[in-house]
Amino acid sequence: MKKQLAILSWTDAAIESTDTFFERDLEKIGLIDGIAVGIIVKENKESITLALDWFYKQNSYRSIATYPKSGIHKIIRKDINIKRR
Repeated sequence: MKKQLAILSWTDAAIESTDTFFERDLEKIGLIDGIAVGIIVKENKESITLALDWFYKQNSYRSIATYPKSGIHKIIRKDINIKRR
């Protein structure tokens, strides 16, 4: 079975909290940069979907997240070849 592992460098919205914010606090808030790693389970022009876990014998995934390509700075891909026993 062939799949690809991906490492994404991307920018996302930051959720600051439900606290009260004053005008002076607004300078400190903004977008956040991150790294995501997972098995590529779906990809198209607009997005890429990664799974944390892949259960290849059952053909299922766990912990799936979809990232918009508009926020991705870099994608590193690594081929995975699993032989079923």
